[in-house]
Amino acid sequence: MLERLAGRLRWDRTPEGIRVVIPIRRSVLSLLYGPMIMIWLIAATIHYWHVLEAPHPNDAEFMLQMIAVGVYAIGFPFFLCWLAFTFTGDSMVSLNPTEMVIQRRVLGIDLVTRSFENTHVSQLIYVAPGKLTSNQSLVDPNSSKIQFLVDTRTHSFAKGIAEEEASALIEEMLKVYKFNGSYFA
Repeated sequence: MLERLAGRLRWDRTPEGIRVVIPIRRSVLSLLYGPMIMIWLIAATIHYWHVLEAPHPNDAEFMLQMIAVGVYAIGFPFFLCWLAFTFTGDSMVSLNPTEMVIQRRVLGIDLVTRSFENTHVSQLIYVAPGKLTSNQSLVDPNSSKIQFLVDTRTHSFAKGIAEEEASALIEEMLKVYKFNGSYFA
């Protein structure tokens, strides 16, 4: 059973190390977009149901309606994927004395897995959030992350992590393996 580490992070000790689950950070707008798109989908379904049900002439207007039905049919699966990713997406970090494994998951299904030998990993640091590109006076909380080097290549995980969460996570990771040049700043 996973316990709360800090903020949104859940974790447990494994026989050799730790396992940490980091949910993705949902923006406030996702709570607005979800219902708004759902209402649009219901309205479009009703409209296109009536268009397809009624007798129709073979003219340009009907062809445009069929193109719109096609766009709607393609957009619906994209919406479902976005919804699943937004509300069930997470990263799982498994760390033992020899290896760090980072998995990105949706609905508990592993999408991408990256493994790194601990001896090649260095400079595990927290990168604070930056400013929004559209408005330099606002901070973008989704731009924070934990970054590390593998040989000379930079990698990152835990996008949108809060400072207190990153501090607790890095502290627990450094208890399992002392990565060279790692700190919390």
